Amino acid sequence: MKMMMMTAVAVVAFAGSLMACAGPQTTRSGEIHTVKIEKEPEPADLVVNVGDEVRWVNHRTLPVRLDLILGDASEQLSCQRGFSNFVGMKRDSAEISPNDSVAACFSKVGVVKYNIRMESALPGGRAITSGTVQVGDPTKR
Repeated sequence: MKMMMMTAVAVVAFAGSLMACAGPQTTRSGEIHTVKIEKEPEPADLVVNVGDEVRWVNHRTLPVRLDLILGDASEQLSCQRGFSNFVGMKRDSAEISPNDSVAACFSKVGVVKYNIRMESALPGGRAITSGTVQVGDPTKR
C-alpha cells in the first residue's frame, strides 16, 4: 500500500511538472495594446515597449489566422496566449475564432511583422493584410 501511495505521488508530481512546462508564459510588464481585426487590422502598425502585451481581437464572423514573422518564437516571446501547440511549444501562428483573441509580449527591441489571413469575397476567397509592431526604440539597442 505504501509503495502504491509513493508511486501515485510521483505520478502526480511528474504530471504537474509537465503541465507547468506546457502552460503559457505570462510575464507581462507593461501596457496592453489592442488590434481589432475587422476588414483590416486597426491599428495595423503599433509602437510598444519591451514587455507590453499586444492583443489581436477577431471582430469578424469567421476565424482568421495570424502569422507573426519571427526568427525564433521561443526567444522573442516573453509571454503569449494562443501561440503554442498542445504540448506548450511556442509557435509563430495562431487561429483566432470569432470574438476571441490571442496575445503576445515581445522581449527584444526590433520590428515584428505580421500577416492576417481571412476569408474574403475577393476572387480566390482569401485576403491577406499585414501590419507591424515596433518594439522599443530602435536607436537604443
